[in-house]
Amino acid sequence: AMRAVLARCRPRTTASHVRSFGKRIVNRRIDVAMRKRSVEGGEPVTILEGKPYEDPKFEVWVHNLKGEKVSIVPLSSKVFDQRIREDILHRNVVYLTNKERGFENVKTKTRAEIRGSTRKLLRQKGSGRARRGAARVPHHRGGGKAHGPVPRSFETKLPKQVRRLGNKIALAARYQEDNLVVIDDLKLEQPKTAAVATLMKNWGWDSVLFVMEEEKDRNLELAARNLPGVETTTSLRFDVKKALLRQKVVISLRALKELQAHLEKDNLPRSAVIDSQEQQLDATSWVGAYAELLNEHPSGQLQSM
Repeated sequence: AMRAVLARCRPRTTASHVRSFGKRIVNRRIDVAMRKRSVEGGEPVTILEGKPYEDPKFEVWVHNLKGEKVSIVPLSSKVFDQRIREDILHRNVVYLTNKERGFENVKTKTRAEIRGSTRKLLRQKGSGRARRGAARVPHHRGGGKAHGPVPRSFETKLPKQVRRLGNKIALAARYQEDNLVVIDDLKLEQPKTAAVATLMKNWGWDSVLFVMEEEKDRNLELAARNLPGVETTTSLRFDVKKALLRQKVVISLRALKELQAHLEKDNLPRSAVIDSQEQQLDATSWVGAYAELLNEHPSGQLQSM
């Protein structure tokens, strides 16, 4: 009798809401927010619309330049839910250091490039002196340089995914250390160094990295470049080395959104992250240009071009 009761309670495998994967039966009507019920003699009615509220796992306070709390913004789990890996940070720092070193144009002459004869200066035996060969050998004064520097590039390669993972880990590390400060509007009215010095004194900062949006504030950039321990960058030029060299990372709210969008969407180029609508091609302009091209050239000549 108990088996019969349990058999009646189980959903039938032929029902539309049940999908079978081998011995495993998965119910597709788990999410209550997306479930629909049919009304007798009418169309199905949606019980709940929209996504259910999810408590953000990561969030941060937004301050103004005076230090007052303005609001709270949620942070992306794809960016800030990272395990701190020193190996990834080290690989990024080595890559960025080599990239800054760039191309070295230092060159010394070898014994083959030194002007002079290859004649043997003294005979091998009989002179009573040391054995000597050509005058251009490296151990002679005025000779060539052995294993000297040559023009070369010190840049190394690092996969893009490793670079972006390093940026995520650097942001997550500063967030976990409570060294990530979000400002609603990171702008100055005048390019005065005293304004930035006063700002750092009021907040108690000694080493700061200011991260601005791509439309950066020129006044803040000019005012901060004369102070020791202060560096400015933009959201899409943020890297691991800049974040690790400074104790505090102060980022504007708009720059935070741009940086999160850039780190989440790996397939999009940097220009598409700022404003994807501006990067879209105008279809009507292409149609008009192609129509003008057809009017100027006959179809046979157009194919031959």
